[in-house]
Amino acid sequence: MRVSERREHVLEAGDVRVAIDPIGGGRVTSLRLSGAEILSGPEVHPSNYGATLWTSPQSDWGWPPPAEYDDLPYSAATHEGGAVTLVGPISRHLEVRLVKRFSIDGRDGAIVVESQIENAGAAPRAFAPWLVSRVPARGLTFYPTGATWGGPLPVERIGGVTWYRHEPDVLTRTGAKSFGDGLRGFVAHAHGDVLFVNRFVDLPPELHAPGHGEVEVYANDLYVEVEVQGPYAVIAPGARSLPWAVRWHLKRLPPEVATAVGSASLLAFASAVGS
Repeated sequence: MRVSERREHVLEAGDVRVAIDPIGGGRVTSLRLSGAEILSGPEVHPSNYGATLWTSPQSDWGWPPPAEYDDLPYSAATHEGGAVTLVGPISRHLEVRLVKRFSIDGRDGAIVVESQIENAGAAPRAFAPWLVSRVPARGLTFYPTGATWGGPLPVERIGGVTWYRHEPDVLTRTGAKSFGDGLRGFVAHAHGDVLFVNRFVDLPPELHAPGHGEVEVYANDLYVEVEVQGPYAVIAPGARSLPWAVRWHLKRLPPEVATAVGSASLLAFASAVGS
């Protein structure tokens, strides 16, 4: 692990590189495979870029997210093996603090993103962790989907899988969202010949935050958000939620894998990544 001149924390394993900015809200600013960037940057939108952590449900805070989630500095500490832990400031509105830990699993090169929510208030509160990754326009997002799903984003459901091909020309700046119960514990996004796979422990629908899904896809005319939510649970005053982890995998797609809606070869390749 090394720290760049911009005070970013950089973790590298083989041809995978991730950069985290503790000063800018603990945001992941870059995720690359052999130099190919999978996250959307500030040149696309000055504040909605990279990957970040929120609390769910969104009805707690509306829009925009609290500055303590996305914009204010996090304290940072590095640990043996290059792991980075970031601790955010307490949200004045919600009285919670976000904690993120980034590490690399040496067995398979996965970037492991662990998160916790600390209740800094005087009463029990219920929240779910919400990991949001913004990716560039015109990619293909897909995930095996359970019985619960909805939302106005025009997705296709084929054989129990939700597929979304981003066509920015038919969307507005406001955008639209789709949500669903994510079966088999992954959501994947293909952009060019790079596949970005988010792996997580599958949750039953009763543990989803009110009004949300385990997997959500938001898109507007600029970018797409690949979103995963953890368990909705009550947190006692002064306590932290149990650690919740998402494993990020970046893989180069073989030429024989078809990057198309409904592609059996793409689904099979993604299913095998990190399984």
